[in-house]
Formats: sequence, C-alpha cells, structure tokens
Amino acid sequence: MVELKDFIYELHRYANQTHTLKDKYEKLTESEKDMVMEAAPENLQSPDEVFHPVFQWLETMHNRFSVKDGE
Repeated sequence: MVELKDFIYELHRYANQTHTLKDKYEKLTESEKDMVMEAAPENLQSPDEVFHPVFQWLETMHNRFSVKDGE
C-alpha cells in the first residue's frame, strides 16, 4: 500500500504541474502558442489537452483507491 500512496502522491504533483503549465500556456499569444506547438514532438498534445486527462486520472485513482489514514 505504501507504493500506491507514493504513486498517488507523485500523480498529484504531476497534475499540479500540468495545471501550472496549462495556465502559463494560456497566457501566451496565439503566435507564441503556435511556436510552442511547432517545436513539440508530433504526438504531444497541447498543455490544455494534457491537463484534463491527468486530473481525470488522479480523480479516478482517488475514487478507486482512496487510502484511509493509518493504513
């Protein structure tokens, strides 16, 4: 169970970072967004698109594997 708690903790940190990245991306001009995405690998989604599935994954993890205090 310790490994699962560690994983959820790191997923939470990752989700927070995707949120921060999304916020910074949203503040770019349209031409800056285009430059960023042109430099990104082909299969990489924009920060806007990455943000939602990561938080959905975190929410699912919390719902399925909610770890009670003391376990």
